Amino acid sequence: MVYKRVLIKLSGEALAGDKKSGIYDPKVLSAILNFVKSFRHHQKWEIGIVVGAGNIWRGKNAELIGFDPAAADYMGMTATFLNSLALKDYFTQNDLPAVVLNAFAVEGLAEKTSPELAKKHLAKGEVVIFGGGTGKPFYTTDTGAALRAIDMDADLIIFVKDGVDAVYIKNPHQYKDAQKITQVTYQELIDLKVEAMDLSALEVLNKTNITSFVIGMDEVLNFEPLEEHMEIGTIITKR
Repeated sequence: MVYKRVLIKLSGEALAGDKKSGIYDPKVLSAILNFVKSFRHHQKWEIGIVVGAGNIWRGKNAELIGFDPAAADYMGMTATFLNSLALKDYFTQNDLPAVVLNAFAVEGLAEKTSPELAKKHLAKGEVVIFGGGTGKPFYTTDTGAALRAIDMDADLIIFVKDGVDAVYIKNPHQYKDAQKITQVTYQELIDLKVEAMDLSALEVLNKTNITSFVIGMDEVLNFEPLEEHMEIGTIITKR
């Protein structure tokens, strides 16, 4: 399969690395930069990125404090925008042109995203970093990634997960006998109700011809060619 446009979904929590360096670990940022540059330069891909916010804000924290769930989700969306700005600044300082488009416009910092605007920046050779999630509460950034992939006419989504290297039948941190899935369809994952992927995202992608590939953050930190990744992670297709 020859891919032209690819969306990379990054774990926000992974940006903090070993959690001893604040909310951003320079080693992680450098690894992400090299990961993106390699695909852009060697595969000639047009690349979009969606990043989570786990290094800044997590829903579990909101529950403990007692925040309204919708308000907490809006806070999380704002945190993804901060991460998007951080990636954009790091990329541009290291000779990788990038732009932030957000689910809601922020004057002087980001325009509101649209399919037309995203494709315009991709055609200019810029990495498009999508902030703000879906712009609506009660959806994860996995669902945001699915929707932005559709906006940019992506052929492939690379989901980079923190703490797991693929999709498993059940949580591998809780069950030693958890079986890794190497290849599967969206419908099969919907039927299995696996924890690793958001159901809304799977249902959206099941209506497309976009291929998804799930790998772990360790694979980004120890980057190898994508062909080797394909033997490590999980490939998800429509059929």
